[in-house]
Amino acid sequence: MDKELPVLTGQRVALRPFMEGDIDDRYIGWLNDPRVVRFSNQRFRHHDRISCLSYLRSFMGTNNYFVNIQRRTDGRSIGTMTAYVAAPHATADVGIMIGEPEAWGHGYGLDAFTLLCDWLLADLSLRKVTAGTAEPNVGMIRIMERYGMHREAVRAAQELIEGREVDVLYYARFRD
Repeated sequence: MDKELPVLTGQRVALRPFMEGDIDDRYIGWLNDPRVVRFSNQRFRHHDRISCLSYLRSFMGTNNYFVNIQRRTDGRSIGTMTAYVAAPHATADVGIMIGEPEAWGHGYGLDAFTLLCDWLLADLSLRKVTAGTAEPNVGMIRIMERYGMHREAVRAAQELIEGREVDVLYYARFRD
């Protein structure tokens, strides 16, 4: 499958492969900001340049994608995405993090999610994309549903967030 992600341009964002030069203080700050990683298991780790480089390098030689999200109006990086591709199954599991809190709620996430998922389904000819989130993450649920995904599974009381048991919800969309 080894196809490189081209620059994808949407209405609000542009997507391109994440590069070593993208690991700056702002990016590392997102990963260490409790507001940004509130619903992510990244909240249990402390991140620094070395851990971020290691993560970036984990994508090399794989069918997986690590993506930089840039706001079109000013070219500023506002988040990242991942796509873990299971080539034998023609599926991908997609994740997104809008790291800039000032960018939340302005449609950047949906635009980025749509761009990457559409590319995976059309250009890579995958048959299915999936994504998931903890139930309190209303923003991510809205993105998945607005993209046309349907809820496929629920893992009841799967995680603890802020001392409370929460369900993890899984969504999917097929190419056809």
